[in-house]
Amino acid sequence: MADQLDIFGFDESQLEEVKIDNPNTLAEVFNNIAADMVYCLKQSVKKEGLVYKGSLEQSIKMPVKMFGFRMVATLYLADYYDYLNQGVKGIGGTKKSGPNKGKPWVIKAPNSPYQFKKGPKVSHVKAWARSKGLNEYAVRNSIARTGIKPRYFFDNCMQETFYGEAFNKFKTDIRIVSGERVAKGLKEILKKWVYK
Repeated sequence: MADQLDIFGFDESQLEEVKIDNPNTLAEVFNNIAADMVYCLKQSVKKEGLVYKGSLEQSIKMPVKMFGFRMVATLYLADYYDYLNQGVKGIGGTKKSGPNKGKPWVIKAPNSPYQFKKGPKVSHVKAWARSKGLNEYAVRNSIARTGIKPRYFFDNCMQETFYGEAFNKFKTDIRIVSGERVAKGLKEILKKWVYK
């Protein structure tokens, strides 16, 4: 097993979501692409204002682990992330009271694959509504009727990380590190062969 790990330069203590400036191993290269994704997601969550109590931001992790000869990066996010990413289509209908009585509710995510049937539970919006000085029943009704606006924070980071500058750097680092590993391995083999 030690030989397997040495091929990739794998050291579990290195595989954190911290960017390594000049990666020397494949593990560090994979760590960097994971760190780029995590950084992008956390910045996007902040930019989109999805930081109430920080639970979504704190859920974002992408550890890289070794399984045999494979390195696997697993992205962890709060289970509701895609509802915020793609939005949720509201129920719609017409307003029953207030100055806009009889006017239709404006649906925020008409093309979302998700749709409310009844809306969120009051208990899910209660703390947020109260923190803003709003009535939780009115907030719940508004969310149920209009839905949740798509933010595309996840889709944008996937695009940026795996098709943009970060991915080009990843491919370059893979070539450099792989070439250095092969050269080092051949040098060791030749050294053993010559000194026999």
